[in-house]
Amino acid sequence: MKVLISLFVLMAVALTSAHYNCGSNICNPYYSCVLDGHDYGCIFRCDRVILTQKVVKQWTDDNGSKPYTQVEVTIRNNSPRPVNNVVIGAADGTLNIRDATSIWNIAVVGADFTLPSYASTLGAGQTFTFGYINKGNQPANMYLKYVHVL
Repeated sequence: MKVLISLFVLMAVALTSAHYNCGSNICNPYYSCVLDGHDYGCIFRCDRVILTQKVVKQWTDDNGSKPYTQVEVTIRNNSPRPVNNVVIGAADGTLNIRDATSIWNIAVVGADFTLPSYASTLGAGQTFTFGYINKGNQPANMYLKYVHVL
């Protein structure tokens, strides 16, 4: 019985943390919370800011028992206006960073990522790149969690 209660609590926490506030709305995982002027909205597959991932390198350690994937992530502002407060999330457990030194050029805030202070605003058409090393053979399923269109 204790195991069932523990599993229930863990599932409740996982489901609750996967959803997040967006003004007066609550966005589901993989939806982007977009603040445009004074209007908030949850948008599936937001095309204003595009996130792409490219596998740079794959290898294994410990005689092939520990696979790793190095990934380059590019964030592109497709909007005709500047954006800031970009937040990247990964809600499905596929993000499994190798260690604390295996993510670079991005700020880590809890389980999310934000642009560093020196690049906090992206002008129209601008890009920003960061990288990470994920445990396993695949990149994490990352998505744009929040963006403020200026």
